[in-house]
Amino acid sequence: MPIGYAWRALSFPAFRFLHAGDLHLDSPITGLATVAPQEVLDVLRAATTDAWRSIVGIAVDKSVDFVLIAGDVFEVANPTLLGQTRFRDGLADLAAHGIRSYVVHGNHDPMDGRAWAASLEFPDLVHRFGIAAGESVTFELDGRPVARIHGRSYPTAAVSENYAAGFRAGSDGAFNIGLLHTNVGDRPDHANYAPCSIEDLRAAGMDYWALGHIHQPSVLLADPPALYSGIPQGRDPGELGERGCWLVDVDESGRVVHRFMPTDHVRWSPLSVDIGELATDEALRTACREAIEGSIGNADGRSLIIRLRLLGRGPLHASLLRTGYVDDLRTLLNEERSLGVPFAWVESIADDTVPEVDIDARRNAQDFVGDFLRTVAEARRSERTTDPEAHEHWQQLLRETVAPLFEQAPRGRRYLVSPTDAELAGGLLDEAESIGLDLLVRDEEGRD
Repeated sequence: MPIGYAWRALSFPAFRFLHAGDLHLDSPITGLATVAPQEVLDVLRAATTDAWRSIVGIAVDKSVDFVLIAGDVFEVANPTLLGQTRFRDGLADLAAHGIRSYVVHGNHDPMDGRAWAASLEFPDLVHRFGIAAGESVTFELDGRPVARIHGRSYPTAAVSENYAAGFRAGSDGAFNIGLLHTNVGDRPDHANYAPCSIEDLRAAGMDYWALGHIHQPSVLLADPPALYSGIPQGRDPGELGERGCWLVDVDESGRVVHRFMPTDHVRWSPLSVDIGELATDEALRTACREAIEGSIGNADGRSLIIRLRLLGRGPLHASLLRTGYVDDLRTLLNEERSLGVPFAWVESIADDTVPEVDIDARRNAQDFVGDFLRTVAEARRSERTTDPEAHEHWQQLLRETVAPLFEQAPRGRRYLVSPTDAELAGGLLDEAESIGLDLLVRDEEGRD
């Protein structure tokens, strides 16, 4: 769904650009739990460069005026001739269609890295930003200044300076774009390179921020629009969902409309199948097959690497424990589909199921599981008691049980909401009983 914004009063010809970044060309796909067939490996090997080709194809098909690339074109630790050549050829294709390109370097492809070989010649319509603060170039249409692109590249892999603080919009009436590889707001799980804040982005006066470094595509800020393009091709199980770039339209008044354009050729697809209502091996295969077909239908013709998780409580749990059963199931599911392109390859199956349990019988057993279930039952009864002292005793016990989550987990605390007493004794207690029972039964079986 396109999203539009109207900013300060500007007047220039309408234009369109593409915002991409974090190409990581020819870097390996990682995290495979099993050895992939050659047909799958061939597709994975070419996935990042094929995604770059898709970016170029979208730019040409949508007749954009220019393309922005927000850093990390390559993996500096492993620059390949293939990746470098594919990048140069894509830029040449854009230039052949009259499309300019503007590139900044990030932490994986800094100016001093081997990725930027001196022998690679780039087309005249490509501008690579240097390491100096304050560099900007003007894009013109019909001799009129339309957009001013501000950018700064990394001189080395680790940059701790706040680059965004040095960006300032021009005063010539053009649309100002900030092109930067940065971690805004110290996002977790990403190196804090060129760190800056939301306030820094706003203070710069840009009309659009084209950001790179964070691999998840996102709209970071609405006013002014500040977007992470994300990685155009997911490379491991942590980079799920569609990946791509942003197609951005700017009208004569400076109004911005952006659309996400998928460019990935292979997607990681986690699927779950509950065995609770399944009684036979064939029923399990059918349920798995239906889950896979549904995922294929939502992939828009892309290949899928499927990680299947079996969960729930039911009689099939015993079958899943049989030696070789899960591996056989994966083999059978993969044999049912051709490994042509696009493919849907079941890479792994995780068995997280638990056996059927007679809860009433286990509650009466004189063991740890029985003690646990009786404790939960007593907590439930405390909600219905007319004895205020007993009621308060159990509420206090429940509050003390969850208190360490809020007091001793500072990084996780911001994601937690303190439950009410009613919630503790209601749905949360039911869920705790189910999880606890599953873990205890699993422990009895000696499973991780």
